[in-house]
Amino acid sequence: MVTNNVGHHRHVDSRLDGPKSAPLDPKLTLETLHRELGVKRLLLEGGGGANGTFLRAGLVDEISLAVCPAVDGAKGAPSVFDSPEQDSELRAPIAAMSLESSEVLDGGTVWLRYRVRNDTPDSL
Repeated sequence: MVTNNVGHHRHVDSRLDGPKSAPLDPKLTLETLHRELGVKRLLLEGGGGANGTFLRAGLVDEISLAVCPAVDGAKGAPSVFDSPEQDSELRAPIAAMSLESSEVLDGGTVWLRYRVRNDTPDSL
């Protein structure tokens, strides 16, 4: 679902050519959002799986990460970037990352912003 600045909602299905259980195609998702809604930039707030899919596709140009002072130590805990078992050897095409800013927030949280340069012809 996409919400515009007036509060209207439109649903755009990014899995146009397959069943709802088909894997997310990040490039098709961005092309669809651009074609159907004119979206030129997208804030991705997915879980580790969605984030990892877009990262491995070379479609992430910035990472904004809040590091909070909390740990659980549990095996299999969620991560910021993750992949399914079949993609576990597929690496993101990152050529370089540079720290753009860092800020200490209340409660000891640290907010980090990185610029990502992808080593792909389709990079943002």
